[in-house]
Amino acid sequence: MQDKFLQIYSLYRNEVWLAAYTRCLNVEVANDLTQEAFLRYWRELTLGNIVTFERSWLSKVVRNLAEDYCKSAFYKFGTMPPEIFEKIDSHTILPEIVFEQAELFFKVNRTLGELKLKDRQILEMRYTQDCRIVEIAKQLGLKSAAVKMRLYRARTRLAQFLKPLGFGFN
Repeated sequence: MQDKFLQIYSLYRNEVWLAAYTRCLNVEVANDLTQEAFLRYWRELTLGNIVTFERSWLSKVVRNLAEDYCKSAFYKFGTMPPEIFEKIDSHTILPEIVFEQAELFFKVNRTLGELKLKDRQILEMRYTQDCRIVEIAKQLGLKSAAVKMRLYRARTRLAQFLKPLGFGFN
């Protein structure tokens, strides 16, 4: 049982994390949601329940967890303003670099957040989960031509959003 869990964890950990991240746009929260999804998978194994399609099962669990988290009061209101957390001293990275990275991550996250959920979902499936067009079409109940068109349009919209940030695309 432990070997199966470790195998599934090594196979799907990155995909589950990316699914969480694309919904909440926060690294720490994505880590927590990924851990929770795998804890629930472990619980299913220990109860003797059989999960036949682990990848789909884990993706659905983490999506539901992320949606619940985004609806929570903690997500909406937090505990302290971000300015307090930005003042925490870092002994390993220069403050200028931290500030530049934070500003860039904020802009990119905001840009990704402006994309429609359908665009983020199809881009995630294609480029982070490395699904083929046929697989995406099957999962979404679409024809391959429709998936190709959605991908083209999603990439075009993403490029338009990223262009003002200085990312040039030819």
